Amino acid sequence: MRIKVINPDYGMDDATLRARERMLSAIARPDTDISMDCITETRVEIDSALDVVLAGPEIVRRAIAAERDGYDAFVLYCLSDPAIVACREAVRIPVVGCGQASMVVAASLGYRFSLLTNTEQRTPEKAESVRYSGVDASRLASVRSIRLPYGDPREDILHTVQELTKAGRRCVEEDGATVLILGCLSFAGMGPDVAAEVGVPVVDPAFAGINMAELLHAQRISHSKKAYPFPPVRPRSWERGQIDV
Repeated sequence: MRIKVINPDYGMDDATLRARERMLSAIARPDTDISMDCITETRVEIDSALDVVLAGPEIVRRAIAAERDGYDAFVLYCLSDPAIVACREAVRIPVVGCGQASMVVAASLGYRFSLLTNTEQRTPEKAESVRYSGVDASRLASVRSIRLPYGDPREDILHTVQELTKAGRRCVEEDGATVLILGCLSFAGMGPDVAAEVGVPVVDPAFAGINMAELLHAQRISHSKKAYPFPPVRPRSWERGQIDV
């Protein structure tokens, strides 16, 4: 099968995108072809609800293009699952949100799970996102953030894993979590090391999204068009602009 993955953060270079493809392919089926792009027309990184809104139109256009180009599934490479409902309305192929996929998996592995994020500012939003995942919000034990002396969590992966491990232990010992979710896609691939130290399953949203897309394709099912009907047919347009906040 062919999966189109969209990273909704602007400005990833080609080498980084190809490295992410290789990482995702390592946990995918041998016959799965993964292609990752990032947004190029909208200069935002998904750090707020405002960013989600601004990135939405380009993400939807890319979902439509993926279906037109013969891809079997479209995966949103972000825990926030930006524009997931709009994408599902616009296409028939499965649209998988890495955030929703990770929460569904976590809920099947234990009674309560915690999210580990890279910024305290978005803790309330991350907690609220569980309500939109289809998972009972009472299954969320906590959301804890880590502090890093650098912007990119992958700049020093060893240190990031150490911080995730410390926060993960608090989730288990103080909050009652029995499963952890890596709450940022920049943590992709760090789950096994954290799990080995903390002693509970750690769900990686990047991998959960790919494997969920494969599951849906293998079973020949996609989202319900009763739930996500096509929008009324009419011209829709917008003008580019800039928001300074």
